[in-house]
Amino acid sequence: MRFILKDYQFAASAQITSALKRATKGVLEDPEEVWAITLSAPTGAGKTVIATSVIETVFDGNDQFGPDDRATILWVTDDPALNEQTKRNMNLASSTLGPNRFETIDSGFDQPTFDPGHIYFLNIQKLARSNPLARSNTDGRTNSIWQTIANTIEINGPNFYVVIDEAHRGMKQESDRQTIISRIINGQPGINPPVPIVWGISATPERFEKAMAGRFPKSFDVPIEDVRASGLLKDKIVLDNPTGNQIGGDTTFIRAGVAQTVAFERAWESYATTQNEPPVLPVMVLQVGNTPSDAEMTEYLDAVFDSWDGLTDKNVVNTFGEHVAISAGSHTIGYRAPQDIQDDTDIRVVLCKDAISTGWDCPRAEVMVSLRTLNDYTAIAQLIGRMVRTPLARRITTDQTLNDVHCYLPSFNKDQVAAIVARFAEGKNDEPPVEIISNPVTLEHNTKLPDEVFDLLGDLPTYVVPGRVYRTQIARLHTLATLLAGDHIVEDALTQARIHPLGVLKTRRQAMEADGSFKAALDKIRALRIERSYLLLAADSMDDLPAEVQYDLDRDDNNIEDLFRVAKRKLPEGLALNYWNSIFDAHDDDYDPTEAKAETAVLALNKDVVEAVESAAEKLVQQWLKKYQPSIAKLSDVKKALYEPVKRETRTPELTELILPSSKTTADVQQMWELHVLANDEGKYPSPHKGWELRVLEREFKDDDLVAWYRNPTGTSAALRIPWRLGQLDKSMYPDFIMFHQTDEGIRPSIIDPHGQFLRDAPGKLRGLSDYAEAHGGTFARIDAVVEIDKTLVALNMKSEVVREAVRKVTDDTLDELYEKHGGDYS
Repeated sequence: MRFILKDYQFAASAQITSALKRATKGVLEDPEEVWAITLSAPTGAGKTVIATSVIETVFDGNDQFGPDDRATILWVTDDPALNEQTKRNMNLASSTLGPNRFETIDSGFDQPTFDPGHIYFLNIQKLARSNPLARSNTDGRTNSIWQTIANTIEINGPNFYVVIDEAHRGMKQESDRQTIISRIINGQPGINPPVPIVWGISATPERFEKAMAGRFPKSFDVPIEDVRASGLLKDKIVLDNPTGNQIGGDTTFIRAGVAQTVAFERAWESYATTQNEPPVLPVMVLQVGNTPSDAEMTEYLDAVFDSWDGLTDKNVVNTFGEHVAISAGSHTIGYRAPQDIQDDTDIRVVLCKDAISTGWDCPRAEVMVSLRTLNDYTAIAQLIGRMVRTPLARRITTDQTLNDVHCYLPSFNKDQVAAIVARFAEGKNDEPPVEIISNPVTLEHNTKLPDEVFDLLGDLPTYVVPGRVYRTQIARLHTLATLLAGDHIVEDALTQARIHPLGVLKTRRQAMEADGSFKAALDKIRALRIERSYLLLAADSMDDLPAEVQYDLDRDDNNIEDLFRVAKRKLPEGLALNYWNSIFDAHDDDYDPTEAKAETAVLALNKDVVEAVESAAEKLVQQWLKKYQPSIAKLSDVKKALYEPVKRETRTPELTELILPSSKTTADVQQMWELHVLANDEGKYPSPHKGWELRVLEREFKDDDLVAWYRNPTGTSAALRIPWRLGQLDKSMYPDFIMFHQTDEGIRPSIIDPHGQFLRDAPGKLRGLSDYAEAHGGTFARIDAVVEIDKTLVALNMKSEVVREAVRKVTDDTLDELYEKHGGDYS
């Protein structure tokens, strides 16, 4: 892959690949077996990137899975533009897939079977009965597409994977066109048999999964919270609408949209200059009604051009369904297909009617002005959903206002905007998991606070926790070494990354040779243990036959080569090959290469040896990240972002850094607070609080020594993250408040975390906070876990060893007893 996958993308890729391998094995063992594998991921999660990684791994293998030389992919959609977009995105993402492995099925396609190692793209319109593709013996055609599918299933069924993209759209059973996918999947009597293995991809897979009843199901869901934390989607959608029932405002809002787009352009230019990156050129989307008059279009375009200096007709395009240029007043606005907009930086304004769905992938679209009414609420929500991808495929950690989308809705009132906000919050349709706010306010560093507060906050110990699935530590070390060398931080990092694990292998071999285990393992690898049994066909007695015969059969070179391929997966990034070469360095030139491969396999197939190498690689990564963090911190944002996946590929929680944004957008609310580290231009922080949180804040503000405070966010690099265990998984908790007080030792931070003892995660999070306090208690004046008992706030002092010892033994049934025995009156 050319892209470094996000944690959840890597996990989903590994899970889907494993499921496909199991399905292949199942169909090989029982040809009547049929499988349905589902990938459910929210809009914006990068479903195509995940699919590309899976297909690349299936075709070519990686350090976890071997290649499948017989694998064939049929990629099915209901729209040719979607196929073209998928091919383009796959080509960008993959280092091994490309045009030579892509095949578009058109009316001229005529093959008896699909070829292994290729992805065939089919849109279901081509399978209408009137299309020559669906018929044989016409126009010189030898094979219909149905015959090709049937032949491929017969010859290569266990390795033939049919992928249904946007799977929910083809399963409605409402018309002939929409049942074509069902005919592919379930077969047709006398024409084509059922496809053994089907993989459906959708943000809303319920309809697909229902249609797959009767198949062996494997379903994989990408968690919404992981997509939110990934940085692939904008953080917030800001909705502006007129208050009350005011009339008019179309062109006023158009001018406001232009002003916001220009403001985005200036902010991106400033960011790009600071980071030495190419600037992002934001796009404004102007959504009009289905039948705007010439006079209306002229009025709209005049408002755009009059308020945007230097804009010309070539900077404005339409995506109307008529696919033709339009003329309005003195302007001629050409048509452009949605999929072509992103890469044409001359385009700055896009005119559309309904939602631009198929083929629309334009992360530069950061401002929308919709002139639609409440009746078009679905079209508006769908269009918003196409505008939430981040232009740089990562969150901007400094100026967080660049993580926003602005939408202007002149025909909507407050209640109607609330309906859109509720639709996104519920996530019941196909909306991306992005927060929507109205009445926005920009927050920046509070200039009324001492600079020391910001330094203290940035230095607080915060953690990154392991993902659900991670690469080997050997691969992690190689990636980090490549980055450090490329950024001229450690010039010989790649050499060190090669020599260090190689030394571990040599040391482990010496130990195994000393205790005789190496020779025993080598003898075992050289031979196959064979068991001979007898089946009596005549009437003679079995008494004359031995009960069992076992003997050894020397493995031939091909089977040793098979073991060496496994060794290269167990010891990736060329480590197995490097060790194999090192054997020749220690012997004469005529040393048997197959013998050297067997010796390498002995080490690679030994779990203890592999774990020793993994541990050594992990330790070196940790040392490098700690030692060279100051140098990494000086890099541009785009380069620093490349180190983040390496940090997250830990096997145990590891320390990282907290990055406070210079600015961010939030909703303006009536409840305002002083002394927050981020504030508006009046030094106030809008933040609604109630219940325990409100009482905690009121209690802290009674302290005359309070200097500042920070409402700890969730799931970003701006958060203080504390690891805790849930079963076998490491999770992150985010204590609510960090308070800064003036003490005899100067300004000191404190953690105050109100969290209900009645919640299921309470014991685990309490233990996590306790472990954190034991490791980092000296950094804080207080670390208090606060609950309410009989309407009184009670706090556990996590800096107390007695309290921490009691927390280690706590269970769900003893939480109240813990607070009653060891808690103090917080209020």
